[in-house]
This record gives sequence, structure tokens and C-alpha cells, in this order.
Amino acid sequence: MNPTLATCLPLASAFGYAVAALILKRATEGGAGPWRIGFVVNLVMALLFQCFWFFSPGGRPIELLDVGYACLVGAIFFTGQFFTFLALSKGDVSVTTPVLGAKVLFVAFFAALILHQPLDSSLWIATIMTCVAMALLGGEWRTDRERVLPSLVYGGLSALSFATSDILLKNWVGGIGMTRFAPITFGSMAVYSLLLRGRFSAPLSALGTRTLAWAMAGGALLWLQCAGMVLAISLANEVTRTNILYNTRGIWSVLLVWAIGPWFGNQERTVGRKIMFLRLLGAILLLAAVFLAPSRN
Repeated sequence: MNPTLATCLPLASAFGYAVAALILKRATEGGAGPWRIGFVVNLVMALLFQCFWFFSPGGRPIELLDVGYACLVGAIFFTGQFFTFLALSKGDVSVTTPVLGAKVLFVAFFAALILHQPLDSSLWIATIMTCVAMALLGGEWRTDRERVLPSLVYGGLSALSFATSDILLKNWVGGIGMTRFAPITFGSMAVYSLLLRGRFSAPLSALGTRTLAWAMAGGALLWLQCAGMVLAISLANEVTRTNILYNTRGIWSVLLVWAIGPWFGNQERTVGRKIMFLRLLGAILLLAAVFLAPSRN
């Protein structure tokens, strides 16, 4: 793969995720709420991922066990999406998105536990750095814990869920390939999303056209950045480097909220320059922590 493309794809995906988070936050502020947002986004992503079938190279027949594995990964990823939407609806984009970067550290710990690898000093240092980064991201804890706490807690649970799905995906996707595994996985998420309908505060038809458009745009952009990451990893085969570049999304989220947040109706930057600077510093420190534990990703 062209080195420039191998670098640009994950960086573009990181930027795309940060923009998608802003868009989805805008949708929640339009009255959609996490349940209806999750429903719309999962349906959009499931539909778009079906195009992967056209790029499937074939191979051995898909077995029932393969479908079961894909559906299980879908259930865990669905859980991660659920916590992400809760974090975005109740918290701040500039806190939630950097926290999601902790996924790579969870993957490192899971790999150590499952593969019985030693927990070396670099991983412990990265963990300490992550704790410090979380403290910086929660810099306004005393003044507005109603936004900070959901960002940290739900964002952390989302990172944990995505880390679990990553570990299982790496173990199971090889049998049928990503171009067949992904459509089944995200197709199952569309089915799981039906469970959210009972929690709707109002029917989907009650959403305004603009709010629904924001939600659908956010879902399409999430799919696009996800497809970019799949392409980058599959072509470059450099999971560590790709994930590190992708985790710049935390930095992008703070910068975008700070620079153009009001364009999306986002007022997070009103917390002040000091708090925004602490969030940026926390995002940078978290990225550095991810860099310290590359061999397990």
C-alpha cells in the first residue's frame, strides 16, 4: 500500500469521526435523544455495509458458526454504540471522543489476560498517563459534573465494549474475511436496534426533517470513517500504526468544538479557554499513552 495513503486513511477517518460526533450531538440537541439516534444510525450503517458483499472475494462457504460469531460481535459493538450515544447526548463531544481512545489500552490488557502475556512497565506507565488524561478531560468536574460524568463513564464503557469487539473480531474474522463478516455484523445490529423502539419518547415520524437529516448524515459519516479504517488495516496490515493515527480523533474533537462548534449549535467552548486547553492536553496525553502500548494492538 502507498505509505501516503496508509497515513492519510486513518487520519481522514479520525477527522471524520470527530465531525460525525459533532453532527450526532447536534441531532440529540434537536430532540432526537439517544434511543432514536441509535436506531437511525445503526440502520444507516447496516444498510451501507451491505455494499461490502460486492467486494467479497468469495472463499469457503459461510457456516452457521460464522454467522453466530458475527452476530455476537455485532451485539457487543451495538452495546458500545449505545453507550457512545448516551455519552454524546448527556455529555460533551470534546470529552467523550478522547475517552474513546482508551479502547486501545483495554485491548492491550485483554490481550495480556487472554494470551497470558506479561504486563510490562510500558503498559503500566500508559495506564497512569491515561488516568492523568481523564483527570484533565474532567477538569470542570466541580463546576458541571452533570456533563462531565456521563462523558467519562459512558465513554469509558463504550471504549470497553469496542475493545472487546476488537479482540473477538481479530479471532473470528479470518474464516470468511472482513467483506463478508462486516455486513453480517452490522446487519445484526439493525435487528438489535429494534429493541430500542420500546424506549422511544415519541415515534420517529415525530422527529423534524432537519433532526432526522442530521442523524442520517452522522450515521453515513460513521460508516464512511469505519470503512476507511477497515481498508487501511486490510491493505497496510499495520494495526498498531493505524490505530495510533486514528486516535488523533480525540485531538480533532477538541479542536473542532473549540473552532467551529457553534456552527453545529455546540456551545461546549463556553466553558472557557482554560478548560478547553485542559481537554486538549488530556487528549494529547491519552494519544501518547496509546503510543506506549503498541505491541498488543
